[in-house]
Amino acid sequence: MLEGRILVSGIMVVVFATAVGLSFTYAPETRMLPLVIGIPGLVLSIIQFFTELRTHPAEPAVTPEEHHREGRMFAWFFVFVGCLVAFGFLYAGPALVAAYLYFSGRERWYVALIAAAFAWTVLYGVFEQFLGLPLFEGLLTQWIFG
Repeated sequence: MLEGRILVSGIMVVVFATAVGLSFTYAPETRMLPLVIGIPGLVLSIIQFFTELRTHPAEPAVTPEEHHREGRMFAWFFVFVGCLVAFGFLYAGPALVAAYLYFSGRERWYVALIAAAFAWTVLYGVFEQFLGLPLFEGLLTQWIFG
């Protein structure tokens, strides 16, 4: 049976090899960045692949507690993506930061609110105002406010 760690290492070899191969189809002035990132990534992923092939774990790779933690992590990920798509970065971002810190991080409510205010300041102040980059507004937000 193919173990997950070997499969992931093999996928990374394929991804980096594809990126390096595709970069040779680009113009000479545009192929530098994919090669600078792709070649070291390919070398390191090949080393990791062969390391994973040679090692055999003595204990089970994942305990039931780790399964539970991973399940919570994926649930938060889907909540983050869903809320960001629905309500946008300016509304959902700070609310999600506060909710994550309060419910999953077990922080006090005022710490979560300070972090949410900081997240809003960064999103609005840095991205929207200083850099002039409009952030995604969210599908429901666009539908409600036009």
